[in-house]
This record gives sequence, C-alpha cells and structure tokens, in this order.
Amino acid sequence: MVGWILLSIFAKIFIHIDVCHFENQNLINMNILCPTDFSEHSLLALDYAIDLSNKLGARLHLITAYSVPRSTGSFRSLDDSIRESVGEELGELVNVVLPKISTGITPEYHIMEGNSGRVITQFAAANDIDIVVMGTQGKGSLSNLFIGSVAKKVFENSSVPVIAIPASFREGIDKNKIVLALDEKVISNENNYKFLSNFVKNYGATLDIYHLLKPSETLPFTHEAIDRFKDILGEVVTESGDEVVSSIRNYLDNTHTGMLVMVRRPHSFWSKLFTDSSTTAQLAATKVPIMILPE
Repeated sequence: MVGWILLSIFAKIFIHIDVCHFENQNLINMNILCPTDFSEHSLLALDYAIDLSNKLGARLHLITAYSVPRSTGSFRSLDDSIRESVGEELGELVNVVLPKISTGITPEYHIMEGNSGRVITQFAAANDIDIVVMGTQGKGSLSNLFIGSVAKKVFENSSVPVIAIPASFREGIDKNKIVLALDEKVISNENNYKFLSNFVKNYGATLDIYHLLKPSETLPFTHEAIDRFKDILGEVVTESGDEVVSSIRNYLDNTHTGMLVMVRRPHSFWSKLFTDSSTTAQLAATKVPIMILPE
C-alpha cells in the first residue's frame, strides 16, 4: 500500500475566486482541506468535510500524500507507479464526492509526494486554506490510537484551525450546539476571535463556553471571551472537578454537543492529550468533532 496517503491531484480548475485567509475572517468563498488515505475513517472525515463545505458554501480541497522508499534503485519508475496507483484510487473517490457537492463549487484534488504531516501543514499555509478537516486514524502502524502520528503533527503545527473527526463519530448530535472549552488563560491570537465568531454565525449555531473550575478559583467565572462572543453566546457553564478530559467528555455526551472547540496551548491539556495514552483512550470514547484553534 502507499503508506499514509495525503491529498492532492493536479486537477486545478482555473476559476478565479476571492479566497479567504485566516487573517481575513470573512468565511465567504472559504477553502476547506481534507486529507485522505482512503481508509474508512478518512472517508468518514470526508463526509463531514463535504457537509461542512455545503453548509458554508466553501470550496473543498482533497489531498493525498505518498512516500517513495529512498533506498530503491529505480526511484523514478517506482514514483511513477505509486502516483499512478494513487491517482486511480483518488479518481474513484472523485466520482463519489462530486454528486454530494451542492454548492456548485468544483472541488480541487491534489496528489503530493512527501511526509504526510508536513505536506498537509505546508499545503494549508501556502494555499489560503481556512480549515483542515481530518480523521485521527489512518492506515499506518498507529491506526489503533486515537491520535495517530500524522494527525498529531498537523494538530501541533497547523497555522489554521483543524477539525478532528474521531473514529467514534456518529450522527445523533446537535450540530447547532458548539462548545468552547476554556481555561483561565487569555486567547492571545486575535484571529481566533474573528474566525470562531464568523464560523459559528455562518454555521447557524450558538456557542456555549465551558470551564472547569480549579480549587483556587471562585465564581463567577470571568473571561474576555464571554464579552467578545456575546453576539453568538448561548450559556456559560462552570463545573468543579479534577479530571479535565472526563469532565469535558461527560458534558459533551450529556448535552449532545455537535462540536468541541479548544485553543492549542503548549504545556496544557493538549500536550497531555498527545502524550498520555489513557487520556487518548478517554477522549476516543466521545463522538464529537473537535476544532483546534492555533494560538
């Protein structure tokens, strides 16, 4: 097999559109990037990306990446063979995707050679991608983990928001309910306020804020985000507890939340998520997509 295959077939449709940068949070004519390795889980993420692009009127980009063993003596012929094989598989996927697109905006497809995580993050940064939507498992040796190596690299290094689709994602959630899980720290990236506010408005949803109180904290919980998101804010929920992951998971399950939003911070919950196997096992039990905002 081709290893963890990422996205991109050079079938560029040269129609000029006013693309939207993360810094220009207008979410009109936005671009959604969905990596695929043709696995069942990546196809689940693709269905989510198609639905999201239809709802937001966005252009969908599919990308798949492959690697060629450098030790081979027939590098060029092997490269051509792998690219041809990937192209055929992606062509079949294209036939499935096109009838599901209701925006009238033709998707773009990309096949690229290189390290999957690096290809995804570099492509997103260089091609005005606004959101990356991807599964958290693939075909590689880490496919039994909630956070695979490729997803981990994208989460840690992406300069644009990433929506992670867990393997356990299923319908039956309230897609119009989005929850932002906040710690007590400020959100220093101003683009996060602009992006999330416009995303929630265009998605037709409301934003709840969830905060787990530390023993040293007292009510009421105050945070700049409460005022900044007042136009889209539903409710502010505070709970007490010691286990961040299980508390968030239980809240999501009990409220049928459609999406969890978290800000990526070093030396925080996310660093624990990437390194603690018991944490990944807990979060893997939820069926809620997670949006990770770059800080």
